[in-house]
Amino acid sequence: MDVLNKILKYFAEDAKPELIASLLVMLIVAIIGIVLGAAIKKADPKKPTKGLAIAAELIVEFSSKQITNNLGTAYLTFTPYLVFLYLYVPLAFVIGLFGLPSPITYFTIPLCLALVTWLGIQISAIRYQKLDYLKGFTSPLPTWLPVFVPINILSKCSPLLSLSMRMFGNAIAGYILMFLVYWATGLASEAIIGFAGPNFIGIVIAPLLHAYFDAFGAFIQTTIFTTLTMLLIAAEIPAPVDVDLNKIKEKKERKAKRVKKTQNA
Repeated sequence: MDVLNKILKYFAEDAKPELIASLLVMLIVAIIGIVLGAAIKKADPKKPTKGLAIAAELIVEFSSKQITNNLGTAYLTFTPYLVFLYLYVPLAFVIGLFGLPSPITYFTIPLCLALVTWLGIQISAIRYQKLDYLKGFTSPLPTWLPVFVPINILSKCSPLLSLSMRMFGNAIAGYILMFLVYWATGLASEAIIGFAGPNFIGIVIAPLLHAYFDAFGAFIQTTIFTTLTMLLIAAEIPAPVDVDLNKIKEKKERKAKRVKKTQNA
């Protein structure tokens, strides 16, 4: 109970508003996932897909197709992360329209998203390049002459900063510009009516700008982030890596049968 009280106290007094907004977005993503997952389980494979199951299939198929085309079928296990990005990033931008701070304006959050991508890049490079990964730190000179090691280390870390700063910079620029718009239109409205009153100019101009910075910006940043995620990983592997999906399916079925036999025993 003491730990729970400390956690509740932290969120009540010390937590950043953007962090709370991020947790709310993740809760929404989780609810969407549960609802769509339930719809898929209820769907009859012998009948045409309908209702929410169609939305679930479209999201998963689109994500799987993007991964297959860029990375190969061996990376299909990466699909849940890509689906999460397709849901989380737009909602994190759009939530600002409802009076809540956008989580993307808190640098820690885009940094964490970029960190997951960066780890995927490094793990893929180590897996497929093996010793060549270490040799790359001295490139273009021989391994015994480590002059370029500091530069190559910075080069390896650059995707982490570029991915996070790009998204954060876009979100914070939109936030600052909207703040200035509301401030300027508020002064203009006050000058026209002669006293502090409703910002009637802002409510005319702001929706168009919100549509660009929040809605359109969310689409653009999601596309850029997910595309760069796949391209940066693809740059570290020799070519799209394909596996026999039928063998994987058979292996899973055999494992499920063994588990079922164990449970019955």
